[in-house]
Amino acid sequence: MSFEPGQVIGPYKIAEQLGRGGMATVYKAYHMALERDVAIKVLHRDFQADSNFLARFQREAKVVARLEHPNIVPVYDFAEHEGQPYLVMKYVRGDTLKDRLKKGPLSKEETLWIVETIGDALSYAHKKGILHRDIKPSNIIIESQQQIYLADFGLARIAQGHSATLTGDMIVGTPQYISPEQAMGQADIDEGADIYSFGVMLYEMVVGRVPFDADTPFSIIQGHLFSPLPMPSSINPIISFELEQVLIKALAKKRADRFATVKEMVDSFKDAWKTHAVLETRPAVPIAKEPDLPTLNMPHSSLVLAYLISTTGESFPIKMSTFTLGRTSPATKVFVDLDLTVLDVNKVVSRRHAIIEHRMNVFTITDLGSTNGTFLNGKKLAAHIPAPVKAGDVVELGQNGVKLTFAR
Repeated sequence: MSFEPGQVIGPYKIAEQLGRGGMATVYKAYHMALERDVAIKVLHRDFQADSNFLARFQREAKVVARLEHPNIVPVYDFAEHEGQPYLVMKYVRGDTLKDRLKKGPLSKEETLWIVETIGDALSYAHKKGILHRDIKPSNIIIESQQQIYLADFGLARIAQGHSATLTGDMIVGTPQYISPEQAMGQADIDEGADIYSFGVMLYEMVVGRVPFDADTPFSIIQGHLFSPLPMPSSINPIISFELEQVLIKALAKKRADRFATVKEMVDSFKDAWKTHAVLETRPAVPIAKEPDLPTLNMPHSSLVLAYLISTTGESFPIKMSTFTLGRTSPATKVFVDLDLTVLDVNKVVSRRHAIIEHRMNVFTITDLGSTNGTFLNGKKLAAHIPAPVKAGDVVELGQNGVKLTFAR
């Protein structure tokens, strides 16, 4: 049966429905004996298709109820009513971070406060062995300028055993914020999943939009799994290089390439935020035109940003701020800016192997998840994480593959 306003459920009297999400319907209720408002979250009946759900609900609810942190919404009680399980939590009055972001960009102080406070709450839970699994702005509640809460640990934890795969009928998590491993339904996720979702939230807070969005959940998830991260500075040019590197690492596709802990991520963000805040407060100045790039007696063009020189002396001009290296394949509709088919004598270059980008007079190279890797001066690069490249650096696509010297 449904929970209706005026209905008495145990010691609680239902007042009104506050909202409905992917995992639960939320009601405001009144605890008549204690004379206080509470939030009751009634889990959807979909979860009860799992015959072990009620047992897991009771087990996991006990675990999350032990979380005692000033910035985590506490769980007061858990029970079931006519076979329908529900959680009772502190009722928090305030806007969500999602609501706040709709009103405009956050101040530097707000951003740092949210990152530090929510990061501390998440670190506390991780030390207790509890993952959140659904970090997103709508689960951050701002009660006042001094108090903020991370909500819904209970729901994400309890729902963890339900179907959560790319092809399943339901995904535990929100497509715009879900980690790649959650989207694939991996059973052995660790705090790296929360780090990724937290990273998406940070990206949205400082860049102004989520990194991957589309018309359908499936398309959004495909972005998390396979698409290169849109460079923050290409969307918001004020983003500092240091801050961009933090976001890139937090949102690495592979768990091993992300931060080891939330604390490490927050500390890195705080260090980068200092540089970003300084850049943001500088007065605007005209951007000087970059000097022409003459070099190595090569034909000069005002459109040329840099060159790649092969071991046989051939020069390939880079004329675009985004320059893809690989092998053109019309049959599979893959077209790149520099087709290395002729130079690829060992057949190790992937169709879309790597990308060179030019932002704010800084060049970076990013491996696009190639089969045989990308090497910079002999060191293998982590996939999907940009690395700075400068004149004289040697780029190798695939071990013992095509070698190119970067020149400006």
